[in-house]
Amino acid sequence: MADRPTTRYALVGAGTRAWKNYLPLFEPGPSAVGTLVAVADNDPERLAAVAERWPVPVYATDDVRPLLDAARPDVLIVTTPDHAHAAQIRAALEAGVHVLTEKPMTLTAAQAAAVVATEHRSRGTVRVAHNMRYLNLHQVIADLLAEGRIGTPVEAHLSYRLRPGHGRSYFLRWHRRAAASGGLQITKSCHHFDLLNWWLADRPREVTGWTRRVHYHSGTDAGDDESRVPADADIADTVSAVIRYRGGALAHYSLSARSPWEGYTLTVQGTGGELSTRYEVTPPDGAEPSGHYTIRVSPLDGPVRHLRVPRETGTHSGADARMADALLRAVPDGAGDRAATAADGAYAVAVGEALTRSAARGGPVAIDELLPEPVTPATTTGREL
Repeated sequence: MADRPTTRYALVGAGTRAWKNYLPLFEPGPSAVGTLVAVADNDPERLAAVAERWPVPVYATDDVRPLLDAARPDVLIVTTPDHAHAAQIRAALEAGVHVLTEKPMTLTAAQAAAVVATEHRSRGTVRVAHNMRYLNLHQVIADLLAEGRIGTPVEAHLSYRLRPGHGRSYFLRWHRRAAASGGLQITKSCHHFDLLNWWLADRPREVTGWTRRVHYHSGTDAGDDESRVPADADIADTVSAVIRYRGGALAHYSLSARSPWEGYTLTVQGTGGELSTRYEVTPPDGAEPSGHYTIRVSPLDGPVRHLRVPRETGTHSGADARMADALLRAVPDGAGDRAATAADGAYAVAVGEALTRSAARGGPVAIDELLPEPVTPATTTGREL
């Protein structure tokens, strides 16, 4: 769609994410990505707030079919709670409408497979807002690995942690119920699984996982106020996994929802060397993060290189703005096609679900058990978002 200002957009889910990242893109003026033609949400107060800013029809429901029939958008932006995504995405595709959905694409691998199958039959396409792909640090890592700077990747170690306030927030919102969010291994870790799949340029084969609740408790088990959460929270706060890829590489992953600092450490070992970095959202001392990231590349047959990558400003370190430019404004940035497809979204969800199943029953879980048919991106020639 070359003439972006004429593209008709609808949005379902007028919550925080929509107000922070998507609705501002439709403010009148030359920077608008297109025309907002309708908004749906099951919260009347949210709809009233939208109606005050944008003179568009609003629908007090999370069933998008009436909106699709009446407003006839070109693109539906899905920013509802995770458990609602699958039905909304499929409804849009069945109407021939393109979809940009927040992550996770779905809660289960079965839902994800159904989305991919529907996309193959539709004129519409799906793009998943895996915004971590658009962080400039992550693109440099992807390029270095693709260029073979450390040979063929053999093993990756990604350890992510959340500061207490951020980690605890998942236990205070709707995310605290696994039926609504899939647990941290779906709602949060899908970002990280997508990065690993993308960096390693491979599909996961099997997952062995472990989950525990060690930091946040309710009732008499609760410690200080910062660790107390509602009694109906049933998700884990510590998850770990070993992921085996079809090409033979292994990834070791962990997530802790309570840590002195927020961010991750990454090490990728290859046949020709090692790559490592540390991504800090919030340093341990609470100070402002450094103005750059450092990637250490240690080849087996040459000097160690320290690459400095500038830290960008904006939400998620500039990734959200880059993603909006790439997916909604079609602004080329020379970094190649970073867009996460429905197939990419499916594999990120499948790793999380396999982790959950493995933790419950013990032993590895094959991805083919969850996605029995090959999941491939739909052909998008002439159907681009």
